[in-house]
Order: sequence, then structure tokens, then C-alpha cells
Amino acid sequence: MKKKRQKEAEKRLNQRTMLVPVDFSYCSRLALRKAYELLNREEGKIVAFHVIDHHFIEKCVRHDLGNEGEIKKNLYLEAKRRLHTFLFHEQKNGIEAEAAIGEGEPFVEINKKAIELDADMIVMGSCGKANDMNTIFFGSTAEKVLRFITRPVLCVPPDTEYRNVG
Repeated sequence: MKKKRQKEAEKRLNQRTMLVPVDFSYCSRLALRKAYELLNREEGKIVAFHVIDHHFIEKCVRHDLGNEGEIKKNLYLEAKRRLHTFLFHEQKNGIEAEAAIGEGEPFVEINKKAIELDADMIVMGSCGKANDMNTIFFGSTAEKVLRFITRPVLCVPPDTEYRNVG
């Protein structure tokens, strides 16, 4: 029994964990593909993480689109469905990605999730779905993650051809 636990602990030490924030944009799709490529056939796991932005929930409540509980529930169920579909279509190399959903300020939740998972790397798109003035003047989620994270981050830009550098 002791040897079995020791072997499991060694396996976890050799297993890489990649966190991939997903907002369902083209860039997050590219980031997930890159994570699969980086992990290839190594022992490891990918955690695809979607964050429901609490500012969006507050805005919905202010505009009388429902109460906070209903809005959260609907957003969670929709995110769960979309994340499952997203991962189903992108699965590669027999590696299954885990789905995770959080709520809060996206850059904060991404950092917290990376710490919780003891992620070896965050692989994220350099751009997402936000096309508003706040993004232009105050920075994107990717930029905010980079400011506060203490782990390696690979930002995957759109329309990039990846070639082996050798």
C-alpha cells in the first residue's frame, strides 16, 4: 500500500499541469491547441478554465434582467455547455482536458486557479472577446495576468504560424 502511494506521488511530480483560460474566442482556441501541442504525449493534464465575470452579472442585475442567483445559474449552465462542446471539438492526442468554471474578476481568478492547481504554465490567447474602451485604455486580461502571476505564461497571438526553431 505504501509503495502504491509513493508511486502515485512520483507520478504527480512528473506530471505537468497547463492552465488554459477560455473565453470561447478564436485566440483561446489557439491557446488550447498550443497547450495540447506542448504537452504532446507527456504525462500531464490541461485544465480549461472559464471565468464568469462578476461585473457582467452586476450589469445584468442593474438592467433588471433577473436576480443575481438566476443570472449566475444561467451563466454557469451556459458556460458549462459551451466549455464541454469547446473541449470536445479540440481534443487531441488522446489527452483529455478538464473543464473548470469560476466567477469573479477574470485575471484574479486565473491567477488563483494557477496557484490552486500548482500549474506549470498558463497558456492563453493574447486577445479575447472584449472589444471595449476599458481594454484599450487599461489593458487586456492577458496583460493583467502577466502583471501579477509568478508562473510562466505563454500568450498565443492570432494568425501565427508556429515553426520549430532549431
